[in-house]
Amino acid sequence: MTGETLRFWFTDAGIDLGIIGLTSLIGTAYTIKFLWAPLVDRIEFGALGRRFGKRRIWLISTQIGIAILIFAMSTFDPAADLAPVIWLAIGVAFLSATQDVAVDAYRIEYLQERQLAGGTATHTAGWYLGARLAGGALALALADLVEWQATYAVMAFLMGVGMLAVIINAEPVRQDSEELRRRREQVRRFLSAHPQFAGPSARLIGFLYVSVISPFLDLWRRHRWALVPLLLLVIFFKFQDAFAGVMTGPFVRGELGFDRTALAGVYKTVGLAAALAGFFVAGLMVSVIGLMRSLWIGAVLQMVSNFGFCWLVIVGRDYGWLAAVNGFENFASGIGNAVFVVFLSRLCSDAYTATQFALLSALALLARTFLAAPAGYLVEFVGWFNFFALSGFSAIPGLLLLWWLSRDRA
Repeated sequence: MTGETLRFWFTDAGIDLGIIGLTSLIGTAYTIKFLWAPLVDRIEFGALGRRFGKRRIWLISTQIGIAILIFAMSTFDPAADLAPVIWLAIGVAFLSATQDVAVDAYRIEYLQERQLAGGTATHTAGWYLGARLAGGALALALADLVEWQATYAVMAFLMGVGMLAVIINAEPVRQDSEELRRRREQVRRFLSAHPQFAGPSARLIGFLYVSVISPFLDLWRRHRWALVPLLLLVIFFKFQDAFAGVMTGPFVRGELGFDRTALAGVYKTVGLAAALAGFFVAGLMVSVIGLMRSLWIGAVLQMVSNFGFCWLVIVGRDYGWLAAVNGFENFASGIGNAVFVVFLSRLCSDAYTATQFALLSALALLARTFLAAPAGYLVEFVGWFNFFALSGFSAIPGLLLLWWLSRDRA
């Protein structure tokens, strides 16, 4: 509701392409969520947390806030009141990023190692169903019937589905790891040796070391200098998807002129089925041929899928080719997304689940939020065909990093 669907709304409202491209910056919260992820990891909510579970309390609190802000967005028309819509969308993104921190921690803590590939594929499929079926296809179809403001109001009420899911699912059982106990013992020894730190100062130092500094130290301890290319791969693996994705909505709606109902039909049928197939194939691939080979397949397919939009520029407004290009792009993206989340999950330690996954996934969103922000202006400068060709070739840095890392990994 703050990404592709919002850009469809802005396209229909006649907002400038350059400004539409800059809406990728609304997702800044996703790239800096690691700054407050330690709070999600450590705030227990006292007796309430012991009764219902801190992960579930974080989830339902953010969902309530998201519903309120999306409903508030529905009361404005971006053609006349662009600034309030953008500010509310930024608020939604902040709460949604916080919800991501909590749900990713929930997933990693809930799944055992042998369940991680299949469970992550299932989790990614659930995310996709919500984003593309409800927030994408359903929103587009509703917008044709009742226009955009009423559509956003309906989406706000549909947040109740997520709240129900939180209520009926159990809190994961989490025990302190040896790593976490060791870090706390280091804090205790430090404070014992420095009695000048006492009271609130001691608590603050302990919190900062265990919750903020230790997650980074743990990543360095386990990976050493390999951490540098690993983090660069996290940034660039999905770059080509982000680069093209920020402008595919304005392209198919504004440039090619596909109506919203037709787009909803393609997203809801071909695109959705292809993405779910991609998630399923990704889960099988990781289990059968291993993670690194699966990452290679996902990276190459994602790169090739971007060139399909170059073909759409040539053939124009053709529903058959739209379905084919969208289907292949969703299949490739489904594989890439699922294996990438498994990759990020395996980089995390049980001691710092929320903080480390928030940091890694925030780096992954860096490309979508900042590096892809000038995409609208680039389209105006080079044209649609050259833009999508460049978006395909932008996969090369990720492929080079994957080659470098795969030399020493199975």
